[in-house]
Amino acid sequence: MRKLLIICIIIVLSLTFISCSNKEKVGGREIYIPILADATWITADGAFINGVQLAVEDVNKDYSSKGFNTKIDVIDDQALYEKGVEIATKVAEDTRVTAVFNLQNFDVSKTTAEILTMSGKLTLFPYGAYDSLFTKDNPLIFCGVPASSDLGQAMADYALKNGFKRIAVYHNGKQSQEELVTAFELKLLNTQTKIVDYVPAIASANAFDNIYRRWQTLGVDGVLISQYGLEQAFNILKMLRAKDTKLAVIGEPIFNRANALAENKAVAEGMMVPSTLVIDESERLKGFKAQYRQRYGQEADIWAVQGYDMIRMVVDTAVRLDTNDPAKIAGAMHEEAGYQGIGRQMAFAKGGAIIVDVNKLPALICRDGMFQ
Repeated sequence: MRKLLIICIIIVLSLTFISCSNKEKVGGREIYIPILADATWITADGAFINGVQLAVEDVNKDYSSKGFNTKIDVIDDQALYEKGVEIATKVAEDTRVTAVFNLQNFDVSKTTAEILTMSGKLTLFPYGAYDSLFTKDNPLIFCGVPASSDLGQAMADYALKNGFKRIAVYHNGKQSQEELVTAFELKLLNTQTKIVDYVPAIASANAFDNIYRRWQTLGVDGVLISQYGLEQAFNILKMLRAKDTKLAVIGEPIFNRANALAENKAVAEGMMVPSTLVIDESERLKGFKAQYRQRYGQEADIWAVQGYDMIRMVVDTAVRLDTNDPAKIAGAMHEEAGYQGIGRQMAFAKGGAIIVDVNKLPALICRDGMFQ
């Protein structure tokens, strides 16, 4: 009888231990963050993913004693719509996932944002998405960069400040480009600066000949280039610079990529782009830059800082709340005080758009292959 009693106690204790372990595993401390992106694109420049990896190493070092473990995976959608939706659906069904970094094509992310958040996944857009996505009061989505409309206003301010009078606009018709250009145009209303030509597509260098002659006839003194896709953006810039090395160019932030600039610094020289991140110097930032330099043998750009801060924002918030529950983390990220990263203070509007003072977005000028 005594043996039977001991056996029963052992069984009860074992079941209790297993139950607690399962609860810890289900409700527990792993923070799994898949990154949905075209793997070729995200690794080509490398800065963002390098920043992410450094952040993961640091948070695991900082918080492993508290039982928190952060893991990332880059899940390749090959820049294909169908593939992008397919992998987002699988991630949405994965109960391990706390948060998702969505770096997909904007047309894809417009669909996959709902797929992910309907399943309760915290979804962040470190490189942005269509402005309209952040007008729906979805509590689980967050944008890491200014809206396209904010950038358009900043670009218009630069044009006004520098006395441009007759501007030609090239934009390739994507929704984000239209949002940017519409804001640019609205900001110029009732001023002496006019948009005198719109160009929705340039098929080839030969096709650009007639466009450029038209610009000369119209007296264009500045060109805005809003092109989705890094390679094509630089192709358009090359066509222009083959004709005119002096004409002022205002470009969207897609041009601000370290590796691409190193290859195209001659055509980018003197070009302006609005900064998407207002980086504040601090001792923490200096420490990160030194760490990054030692690890990767190059300087950390704004996207390396972005990758680091976005990971830390999720994980630091989770640890502060002692949870990996996406809804609780999202609720805290909406707090008015925001989150202080190594590079900047981040606070979010109700719909997930990052709060920005457009007047403080710096105008960056390319000098010798670097925007500064």
